[in-house]
Amino acid sequence: MLSLTDRDAVTAALTDPTLDPDLRALIGLRVWQVDTDRRRPLGEILQLVVIQPSDTSEVIHEAVGFPITWDQAEQPGWEWFNDHGSWFELCYVLTDDFGMLVFVADDPGTNETLRFNLNAYANRPVITETET
Repeated sequence: MLSLTDRDAVTAALTDPTLDPDLRALIGLRVWQVDTDRRRPLGEILQLVVIQPSDTSEVIHEAVGFPITWDQAEQPGWEWFNDHGSWFELCYVLTDDFGMLVFVADDPGTNETLRFNLNAYANRPVITETET
């Protein structure tokens, strides 16, 4: 689980060679698009959360601040959704000037219920570990 709430954390993620290059590109793109007022701390306008394989529902909900794994949630409640192939991107607008982007790995080790629902929403089949 990654929770990026300031420019230093974003820089660390972008330069971390152990993170997926596609994820780093998505993080870089979104921060570049949103972080237009450098006088304000990034954490006042945007939080980025990266859900990785093996993250539990409890860890996910604590990082996001509300339940999103559907075994405990009553929604999808995002503003918009993107399917980037190996990553899903969920955008939540929480106030007029604060949002959260949640990146979810499309990986067999990712929270099963969340991954199943995101694959269904993206209208593509779930590939199980035995099929890869």
